[in-house]
Amino acid sequence: MIVDRAAKIEKGQTIDEVWNGLLDVLPLIGMDFAIYISVTKDFEAPFTLSNIPDLYEKTPPTEDPFLIHSCNSYEILPVGPAFYHRYTYITDADRAFIERAGKRGFHAGIAIPMRLKGNDRFGGVILGNGMDITEFSEKILPKADELRLFCMIIHRRIEELVASPEQPVTAENRTALVAQALPEIFDKLTPREAEVIMLLSQGKTRAQTAQICNISVHTVSDYAKHGYRKLGVHNRGEAAALMLPPDRRV
Repeated sequence: MIVDRAAKIEKGQTIDEVWNGLLDVLPLIGMDFAIYISVTKDFEAPFTLSNIPDLYEKTPPTEDPFLIHSCNSYEILPVGPAFYHRYTYITDADRAFIERAGKRGFHAGIAIPMRLKGNDRFGGVILGNGMDITEFSEKILPKADELRLFCMIIHRRIEELVASPEQPVTAENRTALVAQALPEIFDKLTPREAEVIMLLSQGKTRAQTAQICNISVHTVSDYAKHGYRKLGVHNRGEAAALMLPPDRRV
């Protein structure tokens, strides 16, 4: 599972290590481009990373159309020139920004909003490639939930590294999205089931898990129930035990 890659990347001690780890994974997930952007709740102090040269040369990061969406919703969006016809609300300036990315090869992408509880920064990750709309819809969009979990972990680590002394990432945030290499049995789970069970096994309540995943408590219960059945366990404690090294299991 791609979360195993995230478990290695989040051990990075510098932003460059984490970012380069993300770029190394791009070919494995069918992507060519990555953009990371976050700002404060007042759209100030932008922090960006991108492997698209001069992406923000003519458009300030705070005017990236993705930020308007991500401050209001956690919905994953298909983006890029292949998809912008779907969004009638974008401005001419937004369209010009998107087309500049397209000229550099970013034709279709997926935008994944992120926000850490207790941190006033928000933003997210945008991944893209040169596929046409049909190919992207068939090959990439079905992986959206798996990519979201991967990007959540990367986002948490980057924000931890860029946090100022005045607003550090808290211990609660640190444990909320801690990744770990999962045993092979977890390959039976969907990305959403793995995400829910990992959070519950770390001690999060169903309500907290629902908030982190942006789903209802009822849906958390459904994912947990289906995931437990696939793993052959009955509760979060037994699921957590499966994540322990073999020599530590009872």
